[in-house]
Amino acid sequence: MAIEFKTQQIPGRFPEIWRGECKMLPGGFKPVQEFPNGTVVRRATPLYVDFDAMTAAVCKTATVLNGGTTKEVRVPKGHYFVNGDKIIKHGADALGEIDTIDRSNDAYDILKLKAAYTGIKADDVIAEGIADTEGEAATTTNRVRYTPNNINGEDKEFTGRGLPTLDAAYEAVVLVPSLLFPMLPEWLTGIALKNNPNIIYIKQ
Repeated sequence: MAIEFKTQQIPGRFPEIWRGECKMLPGGFKPVQEFPNGTVVRRATPLYVDFDAMTAAVCKTATVLNGGTTKEVRVPKGHYFVNGDKIIKHGADALGEIDTIDRSNDAYDILKLKAAYTGIKADDVIAEGIADTEGEAATTTNRVRYTPNNINGEDKEFTGRGLPTLDAAYEAVVLVPSLLFPMLPEWLTGIALKNNPNIIYIKQ
């Protein structure tokens, strides 16, 4: 009698934080952005924490994939962009705006922009952007909206129930291969987070 071997796939993922150890800040921080139900903000996601307001913002980035257009930008699954977000290409000064997001493909999402973003192409990095207007001359500058100073210490799923808060960690060793999104080089100094040297990033 022949023996048939069957394989079973067990869900799992590469750990984001070395040995799972991180030091958490007390209390939870209210998200300043809205996320659709079902969104999971994973461990080690960079956060900008405002201690005075007790709020936290997710620092959103993604790498542009092949196959899209300047108006329909393909990005990997796992990003945190939502309808209405402004985007800016790293190294550029123009803003785009997401109209809708097509999540129907299993391999990628499509950010459908309200207007074409000239020059955007595969391997570009995009981030959430904002237009700042300052001074008497009302000079407007487009920039990346948030710069991280902490990371998300525990997975957070948005369910629409209860009080949504993010648990921020102020010290950790982050394993770079685990990250679903790129870190902007200006966020780092050497291997450490520029605005928090207690968080370091290693490639192993």
